[in-house]
Amino acid sequence: MSKLSCFIVEDDAQALEYAATLLKSNSSITVLGHTAYTNEAIKQIQQLAPDIVILDVFLEDGTAFDVLEAFETIPFKIIFTTSYSKYAIEAFKYSAVDFLLKPYRLEQLSEAITRARQQYDNENYRKQLETLQYNFLEKAEDKKLILKSSEAIFIVRIQDIIYAKSDNNYTTFYLLNGDTILVSGALKSYQAKLPSHRFFRVHQSYLIQLAYITVFKKRTDELILNASHTIPVAQSKKQELLRHIEALSS
Repeated sequence: MSKLSCFIVEDDAQALEYAATLLKSNSSITVLGHTAYTNEAIKQIQQLAPDIVILDVFLEDGTAFDVLEAFETIPFKIIFTTSYSKYAIEAFKYSAVDFLLKPYRLEQLSEAITRARQQYDNENYRKQLETLQYNFLEKAEDKKLILKSSEAIFIVRIQDIIYAKSDNNYTTFYLLNGDTILVSGALKSYQAKLPSHRFFRVHQSYLIQLAYITVFKKRTDELILNASHTIPVAQSKKQELLRHIEALSS
């Protein structure tokens, strides 16, 4: 296996020392250098051309996106790192971009390096990075979600999702504009990415956006979403759904 070169962009001295120590224990990695500043990071990455950049999201004089915007294409693999922040973690999940949560363990870093060895489709990865930047900068209600089908990558505003329907290992998203998007992956995996205060699993096969409930038919245990979609409600979910509906009006 060929040796990889790495550059670290990190403004926390303790986190930098920790990352460097972990990387030194990996014989397949050579650390070319490090910095805490965006302009220096751009200069060093351009000069050294590392295979991998370990990139902290929030830096001494800016963000990771200030670094990435300097590159028309991304010729290196990126391992993002961030300290605990529900807001930051959601932004990564929505954007389908991998990251390490600090403090991470050696095995987690090794797994990230292994994933980084895989070749990204540059056009699709650029879309994911742009969506990640958008999700960090925009208000919570304006977040976007990356959906990958066999033929395309879709960037969907979370507020435009009416509901998602499961079909074994596939999930279909139904959008406000009438479009549907079929993607590979169980409904549970997408439920984990979407905000729980906005989405609710009313049935084994259905995940709905609560804001689009227009009618709940108690006799038949059915919801009407956006005045046009009829969704069954599992008996086991009925009482919790009613609590959500009460919360919508409070």
